[in-house]
Amino acid sequence: MRVHNQTGSTLTKRDREHTLKNLVQSLRQANMAVRIENINSKHIERYISMKQEAGISLRTLQNQMAHIRTELRAMGRDKLADSDRLSCSALGISGANRDGTHQALSQAQYTEVLEQAQALHPGFAAALQLQRELGLRMREAIQSVDSLKSWERALQRGHRVHILHGTKGGRARDTMANDPQKALQAVKAAIEAAKANGGRLIPSASLQGAARAYGRLCEKVGMTGKHASHALRCAYAQERFTMHLEQLGERREALAATSLDLGHGDGRGTYVAQVYLKNAAEELSKV
Repeated sequence: MRVHNQTGSTLTKRDREHTLKNLVQSLRQANMAVRIENINSKHIERYISMKQEAGISLRTLQNQMAHIRTELRAMGRDKLADSDRLSCSALGISGANRDGTHQALSQAQYTEVLEQAQALHPGFAAALQLQRELGLRMREAIQSVDSLKSWERALQRGHRVHILHGTKGGRARDTMANDPQKALQAVKAAIEAAKANGGRLIPSASLQGAARAYGRLCEKVGMTGKHASHALRCAYAQERFTMHLEQLGERREALAATSLDLGHGDGRGTYVAQVYLKNAAEELSKV
């Protein structure tokens, strides 16, 4: 299928293409054979109705509608994309809660998980430490090997760490360790693990394979659901927010600074509060 809009990150483009293929295939199964170029309101309404009947979540349907609108606009069909009939409210898919579902691991939980991880696979344990100490996403940790030496030098000098590989949308960022010594230890452990694993933390023939292997290892140490590996990034964010709040003395500014540390824009403070601080202690949740 030819997708007209090619903007966005690799993952965003892949998700958008998947939505459009799913849309066309679902309509064909419902005896509504149509090309994406000829789609109309009736087709989209039918598609959303079928997905609702299948139990697809509101957030997923909202994301899919965003993909569909983006493609319609790329084809010059702005009037259809902005039609009142295709608003989330009219389609019955408004009101999804964006609050975070991950819960930061306590220090005791993190220590226990790390001990199990080290027994399973040193590279996996090192990646978990990088996520916890630098607030990395899973893919950033997996792809960190080319940056480890520069991170080591930066931490030794008390500088910010430049995150380049595996970032969302390919947007590089600089971030600061909450505890530079712990972060330096994590980086050194990752360097040693990569040496022992042929230059990789998680040996695999592809990035996708490494991500799947990482997920399986997380399951083995109990890091699933609300305590999936993203919970380590939440723990980092909560500490970072506390430090910024102490230094800046203003919640909005602290949220903006934390957002930048996580690789979001400085205008995403509300999002950070919803996703990363939602399940924090009471004094952090009132933001």
